[in-house]
Amino acid sequence: MIDYPTLKRLFQDRDKSVRLFCLKCINRDKIDDVEEFILEGLKDGRPEVVVAALKASRKSNSEEILSMILTYLDSANATLKSEALCSLIGRPGRHIKKAVCDFLKKEEDPALVATGIRVIGSFKSDEFMPLLKAFLNFADERVRANAVEAIGDINHPEVVEVLKVLVSDRNNRVRANSIKALWQRGIRFGLNTLPEELRSPNSRKRASVAYILGEIEEERSLDLLVGLLSDISPTVRNRAVLSIGKIGSSRIMSQLIDAYTKEDETSIRDVIVSKALEINPDLALARLTEKFVREENSRMRANLIKSLGMAGNSKSVILLTKALKDPDSRVRANAVEAIGQLNDPQFSDLLFPLLHDSHNRVRSNAAAALWKLGGMGAVLTLKQMLRSSHKQMRASAAWALGEIGALQFGDSLQYLTNDSDPDVRKCALKALAKLSKIT
Repeated sequence: MIDYPTLKRLFQDRDKSVRLFCLKCINRDKIDDVEEFILEGLKDGRPEVVVAALKASRKSNSEEILSMILTYLDSANATLKSEALCSLIGRPGRHIKKAVCDFLKKEEDPALVATGIRVIGSFKSDEFMPLLKAFLNFADERVRANAVEAIGDINHPEVVEVLKVLVSDRNNRVRANSIKALWQRGIRFGLNTLPEELRSPNSRKRASVAYILGEIEEERSLDLLVGLLSDISPTVRNRAVLSIGKIGSSRIMSQLIDAYTKEDETSIRDVIVSKALEINPDLALARLTEKFVREENSRMRANLIKSLGMAGNSKSVILLTKALKDPDSRVRANAVEAIGQLNDPQFSDLLFPLLHDSHNRVRSNAAAALWKLGGMGAVLTLKQMLRSSHKQMRASAAWALGEIGALQFGDSLQYLTNDSDPDVRKCALKALAKLSKIT
């Protein structure tokens, strides 16, 4: 965590990357008296720095900063306008409300209008009911869907009847937001249409139903969501997993883990493991361990371990430790990487034996992970790999040096750029490129 004196010293440097780093720290860390840096960032003039300052501005209620944010609503840069709007969400000052309303009257970009409606919705004020109703007739569906969501958060006598009409809207997002808003008010209107919509050939409709089922969080929705785990559309399957995670029932853990085996999309497999661990880590790990032990396909075992690493749950170390002894090098390499992703130095001892593994990727992963966890044994291993007669060892060492980003290895990487093997030279050049970004 960066402290105020260091932040002040660094921010005096006008280098773009330095200022972006400082503003990122403001966003990430709890630092007092940051208004001067946010103001300076807003005045910087370079779009990337201004965007970072707008993100950081959400930590401040300074009127001077708010006034500067409002000026960006007139920017010619759409990204700056969008970020300025986002930084106004939940700030219900009278001058802010007026500025956003004025913005909506003249803005023509539908994406920016949709964001502006989100800002209006964050005020949750019935004074905006006429404005939001007017936007229900807007051509762009994103705008209409956001207007419905905003209306659903307002306490006004018209709201229920407006939402009931929109349950039959042509757009799936508008319908979904209407049903969700009614359900949040204790009104089950429109829910009876969901099973029929699941049979629609339109994947967006099916995805919207999966979304709604997660929002209403009813146990009886689980069977419908389990059916969607085998949907032809990856979007629908992914949304079904997310909704199952929201409901959080252990009842369908076995079906969820079975869906992992049948899933072709890497990102969805990762979500399945992550949500299973959130729902019930002990039960999920028991089922995943059974799957791992019985799985004869080494590629599937490697994928499972990689997904565990992405989830970052420290309880998974029991299964990861088992995977470190797997006969397949891909499984061992992924297990090493996964343990490193847990970012816990207490697991370093598990990795030291892998520094002597017969496979280059396992060794380099162990060295990179141990370096990040503070284990100095990585240095000797990497030096040995750099001198190896096997090109795979030298190439993997170059990769690891790029990953750990240690500037003291710059000369070693420079030496490898003259290696006799083109793959080694390529890895060394990539690693040097990473180091140059750090410097």
